[in-house]
Order: sequence, then C-alpha cells, then structure tokens
Amino acid sequence: MKLLTVLAAGAVLAFSGAASAHADPELGAQASADDAGVHHAAFLESLRAAGITYSSPSQAIDAARTVCGLVDRGETGLQVITDLKDNNPGFTTDGAAQFAAIAANVYCPHQLTKK
Repeated sequence: MKLLTVLAAGAVLAFSGAASAHADPELGAQASADDAGVHHAAFLESLRAAGITYSSPSQAIDAARTVCGLVDRGETGLQVITDLKDNNPGFTTDGAAQFAAIAANVYCPHQLTKK
C-alpha cells in the first residue's frame, strides 16, 4: 500500500485557495455542495481502488486540488509528479503519477484534453 502523507503544508496553503472547484452559476448553493460531495467521494473511492491510502480525507482532497492548481499555473505533469514525490516520501513515481491522474480526472478533467 502506498501512503499519502499529504503535500507539505506550505504548498497546500499556497495553492489550495486558487485551485477551488468552480460552481455552476445556474445551480443553487445546495446543488454545488452536492456536486462537490460527489466529486470528493469519487476521488476517495478511486484512491482506494488504486491502493493509495491517506491519513485524512480532507488533506487528500486538498492535495488533489493543489495538483490542479499546479497544472493551472503551468507545471508539467513531470513537475507535478516530482512535487508529489518530494513532499510525500512514501510515494513511488508510479504512485505519484496515479494520484495526479486521479486528481486531474476528478477535479480538473479539462487539463487532460489536448489544446
């Protein structure tokens, strides 16, 4: 099992605010909260299915949203994987890549399409 110890606190604080989910203005606040809950549950289930464990669901979610923030700021996939490994010594390259891919698939799928 791979252990997600969470991105370094400084990185999470620096990027998590900018990587927040975008709510659809047509939907009410409750629908947006429900959508977020569905995304969070899907993300955590995908981690479980991949064999990636974590100490705190909220910290894992924050780390995933940070991944999207890093990509939005122009980091390449390789840089994101390196950041994940540097800040989570238990991650292998494969584990960090799996985490980043799951995070992107759930929280920033627009980053997965070719421009």
